[in-house]
Amino acid sequence: MKRALGTFALLFLGLTIGLPLGIYLVQRKFVDKEKAIGLMNEEGLVDEYAKKEFIYADAQTSREALTYAINIHMEMQGESTLRGWPEKSDLGWCFAELSLIEESAGNTTLAENYMSQAQQILKDLGSKDSSERHIREILHQKLVSAQPQSRALSK
Repeated sequence: MKRALGTFALLFLGLTIGLPLGIYLVQRKFVDKEKAIGLMNEEGLVDEYAKKEFIYADAQTSREALTYAINIHMEMQGESTLRGWPEKSDLGWCFAELSLIEESAGNTTLAENYMSQAQQILKDLGSKDSSERHIREILHQKLVSAQPQSRALSK
């Protein structure tokens, strides 16, 4: 009888401590995943907006959009377990685009810093050519290919 009572007491104690703790941990896990998914969605939207601003808008608006996109990427880096190579690639291209904007504004030191970060990120992702020349060529092609569209839209 004593043994059954002792077993029941230990089971009851485990249940009263373990059940609330388990519920808390499971809820916390879902909250973390929810935040990660929210950051991923925000990153996609903000990144796309920043890329459009780089092509079509003025330098100041582009700078603000790209800086915000980089901040979202950095926040994802610390929070999200869903972060993969597409998000890292987007971060690299945000730095590259921001580098060109800063260079055109005369901020050469900042531009070099951003370009080196872009090169490092793209190199870490296994890019075949992460040289500054290659990055500039790709961004120049993007800008040139968008120019006829922007003129057609303004007419």
